[in-house]
Amino acid sequence: MFQNTKVRWSVIILVLFLSIFWVLPNFVDTKNISYLPKSKIVKGLDIQGGIHLVLGVDIESYMKDKMQRLAKTFKEDFAKETIAFSDITTATSPRYAVVIKTNSAADIEKVEAYIGKTYPGTFQATQKDDGQITYSYFENVEKELESQVVKQAIEVIRNRIDSYGTLEPNISTQGDDRILVQLPGIEDSQKAKELINTTAKLEFMIVDESMDAAKLQAMIDEAEKKGNYTLGKTEENGLEYSAYVARINEDLKTQLPANREIVFEKPDAVESLTQSRIPMLVKNDEVVTGSMVEEAYVSRDPQSGRPEVAFQMSVDGRKPFGELTGKNVRSRMAIILDKVMKTAPNLQSKITDAGRITLGSSNYQQMFDEAEFISRTLRAGALPASLQQLEERTVGPTLGSDSVKKGQLAGLIGCGLVVLFMIGYYGFLGLVASFALGLNILLILSILSTLGATLTLPGIAGIVLTVGMAVDANVIIFERIKDELRKGTGIRAAINDGFENAFSAILDSNITTGITCVMLIQFGTGPVRGFAVTLIIGVITSMFTAVFFSKSLLDLSVQKLKFQKIVRL
Repeated sequence: MFQNTKVRWSVIILVLFLSIFWVLPNFVDTKNISYLPKSKIVKGLDIQGGIHLVLGVDIESYMKDKMQRLAKTFKEDFAKETIAFSDITTATSPRYAVVIKTNSAADIEKVEAYIGKTYPGTFQATQKDDGQITYSYFENVEKELESQVVKQAIEVIRNRIDSYGTLEPNISTQGDDRILVQLPGIEDSQKAKELINTTAKLEFMIVDESMDAAKLQAMIDEAEKKGNYTLGKTEENGLEYSAYVARINEDLKTQLPANREIVFEKPDAVESLTQSRIPMLVKNDEVVTGSMVEEAYVSRDPQSGRPEVAFQMSVDGRKPFGELTGKNVRSRMAIILDKVMKTAPNLQSKITDAGRITLGSSNYQQMFDEAEFISRTLRAGALPASLQQLEERTVGPTLGSDSVKKGQLAGLIGCGLVVLFMIGYYGFLGLVASFALGLNILLILSILSTLGATLTLPGIAGIVLTVGMAVDANVIIFERIKDELRKGTGIRAAINDGFENAFSAILDSNITTGITCVMLIQFGTGPVRGFAVTLIIGVITSMFTAVFFSKSLLDLSVQKLKFQKIVRL
């Protein structure tokens, strides 16, 4: 491949340029330079210190609550469909289930017909006796529901940590019902735990247009002045947002229409509600919670191609959401997260199982960003299951600094000894291997930067191990070249034969190492995965540097620079 010398060196120079380009943000601040990349390697928890938490998700309570809500929905549906029943209860053993008791076999047939038509592919009859039938979720549906709880919890935690201001948190699943949270650089563990464990509350409410923002703001200003309080803990007599909203609504209870409350919207131009906020009046007598949203994602209008938000209600959320939207067509529906109004689209029609939220901006990128934000809010707004702290570790910044210094020192000493040995034993060939080694490390760092990967101490160990593996490939090649020269083969032919004969052994060893890394990434967690990621990147880059780059450099030395004594026999 790439037998032409000019082509090969063009590829090498291009790769070298791109590597330097991608790794630059780690050494230079590129935030204000539009044409330079912004992504860089993130220091892991064990390097810069921070908090390590393992949280358990109470899936059992969530499923119990879900079955109770489902039993209530069945009662309402059966009454509407005139299906007779004596009682509907829930069960948790051997599986989560709804037990429907009827008065006759004919009523059971009606129940089966209704559930089969209304909830196809969702429920199965697990037990059927005289006058009683038990329904459970299909196993795949139940597993998906449990998985969705954990995903929602991760989104909630991520949103709350973003509001805290920490950079590059590591949040991932650990098993079926646990969440690993690592917050590099955070020292106030109590505040972080309070932030994570606070349950986000998402609500759909109808906007009351009878009082405009100016009138509401005047009432709010008067209430603040009379009560001598404001928003913001750092302010004198300041309150946190939740306490502030509750205080405002309590003080203005007699001035607002019945079943109404005030929420606030943050303008796009400000960073926080303490700087500026827009009051909005909403109806609180008809509310659908975010726990009834099953899925939300960014889609595009089939005609205009403009970004929009598509969402789907859960089985037990379709009826209440349909009633809410059906009675308020052509009104604005506010999507509210923790009493902060995120958006208020106009309802074009009744929405039951699925709907779309269209956006008003004319800028495509702004619409797409807003659609991503809204869909994430819809997915993560409600946390139906509580979190239990199972493990906590705090790594101080002194330990992190000490660890990284030792890791860097170990890496530098290891690389230095390898370079000295290669040059001392192989002479010029050792120098070629050292150049290849330097390029290999640069490629690894540039790829990690492009991925925005988190570098931990095991990751540094993976890089150091890659150094040994990359040199090992060169050792195999150089020994094969020496074998050819001992047979009397010319220097050019010896180089070609040496690389060709060594390639299969190098490829086999790298494939086996790569398979091991893939298994570690698939089944490992935390530091183990970090080690495997850096090692597999090193395996890929070493194939380029040890074979392609070294061969090109030797060919250049022999053919162009006329070096003949490059090998010590």
